[in-house]
Amino acid sequence: MTANDMEHPRAVADGAHWLGGCLSANAQGHEVHYHVSTYLVVGVKAAILVDTGDPAHLATVLAQLDEALGGRRLDYIFPTHPEIPHAGNLPALLERYPEATVVGDVRDYFMHYPEHADRFSPRGAGDRIDLGGREFMFFPAHIRDLSNTLWGYDSGSGMLFVSDGFSFIHDIPQPDGEDEPAHLPGQCRSLSSEMPHPPTVEQAAYGTGRALYWTKFVEVSTAFGNIERLLAEHPTRWICPAHGNVIDDVEGMLKTSLAAHRKVFEERS
Repeated sequence: MTANDMEHPRAVADGAHWLGGCLSANAQGHEVHYHVSTYLVVGVKAAILVDTGDPAHLATVLAQLDEALGGRRLDYIFPTHPEIPHAGNLPALLERYPEATVVGDVRDYFMHYPEHADRFSPRGAGDRIDLGGREFMFFPAHIRDLSNTLWGYDSGSGMLFVSDGFSFIHDIPQPDGEDEPAHLPGQCRSLSSEMPHPPTVEQAAYGTGRALYWTKFVEVSTAFGNIERLLAEHPTRWICPAHGNVIDDVEGMLKTSLAAHRKVFEERS
């Protein structure tokens, strides 16, 4: 993979695309990147975009959508929660796709975007959308940073969209004070198995304890038990975070992430 690959979506599975861009930073003289990913799922009848990407990547996201949609319309936009990396491009997307409806836990979106209040359609955990030949399902966010975060799942590909969950960095310099999962240029569209080394517990714990501060005070065995039941009921081939490489070693990453959360909790100061 090269940095130029970020210009184009990656088809992870039939009808399921990895979009978005990367932010760049300097760490001890090295350039490092941070994902701000979005995902497009295309069924026979409808297409849904998961998260909107960072406003800095708007032109890239729009071009990627044109490429992945291939002339068909975008029907649904699902911001997993109302933070800039997840909902920041929403006004531009609603203008670009006038037939698109915003779905998810949209309880407060009308206050941010009152001009689009008629285009918000609430969906909660357990709800489903028939995309034609596949279903998009809304799940509780068992790892989250806001109360109205939701996860999503595509039955056609077995992709689980986990928003800020399953964060990890790679064995590279990390800027002081940063909590984003970092990677090197050229690794932006790599699956976790395509990276030089699998993430360690320490790398997963680094981002978890900083980005999700509550994990210092919560024992997560119950949450991970719920995740394991979710995966057992809905076969998952890929875990797709907004920040971090797409994970294709689901079983391995589940163990690593659980151990990382426990490490953060046990070593809290």
